[in-house]
This record gives sequence, structure tokens and C-alpha cells, in this order.
Amino acid sequence: MKTGWAGLNEDDGWSTEGHQILAPENLERVQRVLEDQGPVILEHRHYRGATSPDRFVFENYEGFHAYLLTKCLAGDSIYVWNFAEVCKHDKSLAHGKCPDDQGRVPRRGAY
Repeated sequence: MKTGWAGLNEDDGWSTEGHQILAPENLERVQRVLEDQGPVILEHRHYRGATSPDRFVFENYEGFHAYLLTKCLAGDSIYVWNFAEVCKHDKSLAHGKCPDDQGRVPRRGAY
């Protein structure tokens, strides 16, 4: 992966012994979920980026893998979750339907 504008800070203890998102077992696990269960959520924390994390939902492995190879820099931290396991209707923070210009919402509907 490319190095970011800030470079690598040796005080951060760079080593070949850390968790790597591009490790075959990680990529295979994500690919299986995408093929068998559905979308994944990716959180991208930028190494020494002084910015909040970016979050995305991927529905196919090609898009997920391309993101890692083109948008991530050395040292960035990536978390991936199975959407179906963490995004359950009974766990939602809020739910509602969008009202029309008179404030009405449908009781039924094809969703």
C-alpha cells in the first residue's frame, strides 16, 4: 500500500507481526459473507489523518477489494462487519416513514 503524506512514524512500532486487512484469511472471510449473506460495513480509520473515520457499505467483493487497494494507505485501520449480523430491526436507533407534504405516512406499503 502507498504511504500517506505524513509518512510512517517509527515511534508507532511498525512490524510484520501485526493484523493485516489484506491477509488472505481476512479477504476470504469477507468474500464469503458478501457471496453468502449480503453486504458488509467498512469503517476506514486514517493513520495520522486527523480526521474522523469514513464508513461505507459494500455489496460485492470487487468493490470492497478495489476500495482497499485504491483508497487506503499504509497504517490505516480497517474494521469490517457483517451487515446482517449487526443491523437488526429490533436494534435500530430510530425508525419511521417519510411523510408527504400534509404530514401523512402510509400504514402499509410494499417494502
